[in-house]
Amino acid sequence: MWAIFVSWASFLFLLPSNSVNEQYTKVVHATSGTIFGITGSIFLVYSGPVIIIGFLAIIYLWISGDEEIQEKTKKSASFRLWTFPIIIDGPFGVVTAAELIGIMLFAVYIVWAVIAYTIKNVSLLPLMEITDTGKRNLLLLELTGLRFGFIGLVCMAFLFLPVARGSVLLRLIDIPFEHATRYHVWLGHLTMVLFTLHGLFYVIAWAIEGRLVQEVTAWKNIGISNLPGVISLVAGLLMWVTSLPPVRRLNFELFFYTHQLYVVEA
Repeated sequence: MWAIFVSWASFLFLLPSNSVNEQYTKVVHATSGTIFGITGSIFLVYSGPVIIIGFLAIIYLWISGDEEIQEKTKKSASFRLWTFPIIIDGPFGVVTAAELIGIMLFAVYIVWAVIAYTIKNVSLLPLMEITDTGKRNLLLLELTGLRFGFIGLVCMAFLFLPVARGSVLLRLIDIPFEHATRYHVWLGHLTMVLFTLHGLFYVIAWAIEGRLVQEVTAWKNIGISNLPGVISLVAGLLMWVTSLPPVRRLNFELFFYTHQLYVVEA
C-alpha cells in the first residue's frame, strides 16, 4: 500500500513536468475510444490507485483480525521525531514532524504546479498562430482555468484520505482520525478555491466571446461535457458555503445533509 501511495503521489507531483505530462496525455487519449472515455481515464489516473489501496486495506484488516487492529500498541518512552510536536500554536494547531513534512510538500507542489503550468501556457500561445491580441488573451484565460482544474483534481484526490476513519495510512504515521480531519477542512477550502477559479476563468472567457449559454449547457457524448462540470461546481459551492463555521454552528443539520452532495460533486 505504501509503495502504491508513494508512486501515485510522486506521479501527481511530477505531472506538471513536460515528460510526465506527455505520458499522461498519451494514456488519456489512448483510452478515449474505450468504455472509459476521456473523463473515465482521468478518473482512473487520479483516483484509481486510492481505490486499489482501499481494497488492499480491506484485505489487510481481514488478515490481521479485528482484535489486533483495535489493540493499542504500547507507547515507548523513547524520543520519536516522527510524532514529536514541531509547531504548537499555528493555523493547523499542534503539528508533528510527519504532518509538517506533508504540509510543506503540498505547499511546494502548489507553487511548482502553478509556475510550471503558467510557463507551459505561455509557450503554447505562439504555436496557436493567433495574431489577434484579444483572442490570445482569452485563450490564455481558458488555459489558465484548465490548469487550475488539474491542480484542483490533485487536491480532491487527497481530500478524502484524512477522513477515512481507521485509515491504515494514518495509523502508520500515528495521526488519529480526530486530528486528521482538520486537513480535510483545509484541503476542502483549497480545492474549492481552485475549482472556483477554474470555472470563473472559463465563464469570463465565454461571456466575452458571447457563447456563455452554449458552452455552459453543452453536454457532449464524446470528450468533456461542460454541463456536468457546472452541476459539480454548484454542488461543491453549496457544500463549501454550508461548511463555513458560522453556518455549520448555526445549523449543523444543513451542513451535514448538504455535505452528502459530495457524490454529485465528485
